[in-house]
Amino acid sequence: MRGSSVMKNYTMETAVANFAELMDHAQKGLVVNIVGSDGIEYELKLKRLPARKPRKPGSAKGRIIVSDDFYEPLPEFEPYLE
Repeated sequence: MRGSSVMKNYTMETAVANFAELMDHAQKGLVVNIVGSDGIEYELKLKRLPARKPRKPGSAKGRIIVSDDFYEPLPEFEPYLE
C-alpha cells in the first residue's frame, strides 16, 4: 500500500447506501470523506490494529486473593436464610 489518496466526498445518504463499497475503498488504502447533512466531514480510512499476544493460562496466578470468609453468608441476607 503506497501513500493514501483522497477520494471524492460522499453524502451521508450515499455512504449508507454504498457502505460495502466504501469499506472496500478504505481496505485498498484510500481515504473516504463523508459529509453529513450538518456539513461536518467524516473520514473513513484503514487502521490496522497491532496483533494481540496470545493469552497465557495462569498468568494471573497469585494476583487474586480470596479471604477465608468469602463463602460465608452476608449478614444482610440472614432474614432470607431462616
